[in-house]
Amino acid sequence: SFVMYEENYQKHPDTEVRRAAYAKFNQTLRRYQNTMAAGYLAQVTREKITATMRGYDSVIDYLLADQEVSRAMFDRQIDVIMHDLAPIMRKYITHVKELWGLDHIGYTDLQIDIDPAYSPTITLDQAKQDIEKATAIMGHDYQAQMMQAFTDHWIDFPANQGKDSGAYTAGPYGVHPYVEMTWSNSLPAVYTLIHELGHTAQMVRSEKAHNILDADFNDYLVESPSTFNELLLTHYLDQTAKDPQMKRFALSRLLNDTYFHNFVTHLLEAAFQRKVYQRIDAGDSFDAAALNAIKRQVLTDFWGPAVELEEGAELTWMRQSHYYMGLYSYSYSAGLTVATQAFQAIEQQGQPAVDRWLRYLSLGDSLNPVAAARVAGVDVTTDAALKQTIAFLGRTVDEIISLSHEING
Repeated sequence: SFVMYEENYQKHPDTEVRRAAYAKFNQTLRRYQNTMAAGYLAQVTREKITATMRGYDSVIDYLLADQEVSRAMFDRQIDVIMHDLAPIMRKYITHVKELWGLDHIGYTDLQIDIDPAYSPTITLDQAKQDIEKATAIMGHDYQAQMMQAFTDHWIDFPANQGKDSGAYTAGPYGVHPYVEMTWSNSLPAVYTLIHELGHTAQMVRSEKAHNILDADFNDYLVESPSTFNELLLTHYLDQTAKDPQMKRFALSRLLNDTYFHNFVTHLLEAAFQRKVYQRIDAGDSFDAAALNAIKRQVLTDFWGPAVELEEGAELTWMRQSHYYMGLYSYSYSAGLTVATQAFQAIEQQGQPAVDRWLRYLSLGDSLNPVAAARVAGVDVTTDAALKQTIAFLGRTVDEIISLSHEING
């Protein structure tokens, strides 16, 4: 299943098991590629027809209009990350290859831990304690809301038959949020949980401040509260690390759980989407073979010679439901850019920056993305915030490598 592979086997410490699971998983995926391609074609065709009827030359412009985001902002997010972040991630994954003593890094190896022997088993009770301590910096009210999700049973944890893969938070107006995830007794699961609880923080605060029409966050910023929470967790783990190995582990989780997921996985989805929509705008169609070729080219452009793209890497487009949500995938990196800059401001300025973030969480959809980000103290009209975030990641990779040298002597 998607959940079994993505939560367990793609991170499995035994390389032979991990690569065998990858091959088997993609063997099964491939049987459904034509059906899924036909469904996706129907989706983008419907979007293109609607865009044309509403006077848009490009389906991309139509989808961005609802987000109140310019084409320049969308393209910049993809282009800057593809150009500036790629060499940093190649440097990191090459370091992981050296630490593991692998003959090569394949696409199936991208999710492995930097130090699998140091990956702790974390119970749900331990996760609750870590989240409580990690969010203390935001004040009692914020912290109490995080804990309310546990005490009032907002979260569905078990792996059940028919349950969706990944994690999701729904916030029906007038009712508390509901979180769906699958608990796996691992640190990545803690990151997933605190990520979803970030969504609940925004939902509860915006609902208190606005009516049902204005309570939802704009798509461009919707992932900022969730990724901000992940930064709180890494900060806590980093501050409480008692030795270089634990510090390296915490920083690697920042890279693997927070930024890899949001700045790499979802960004590459966005780059894939852009090429698909450009194809539709040009009057062309596509089938599974065309989608496979587009996805493989996007992966090649980003990873270059650092990663060997085994057979099946091109099928990754089949593993996301975001393609049925318009231009949503790129918003993860956009939200994390805002979250990173706001979190760094809290580290430097303290309570004034905390207060700005809490006001930001209460905005709902009352302001456009540019104005809303300004409330959090972040300017998204230029590439400065994005480049500063990528530079922060570069420093993080350098620190991880330095810690490895210290640990290994």
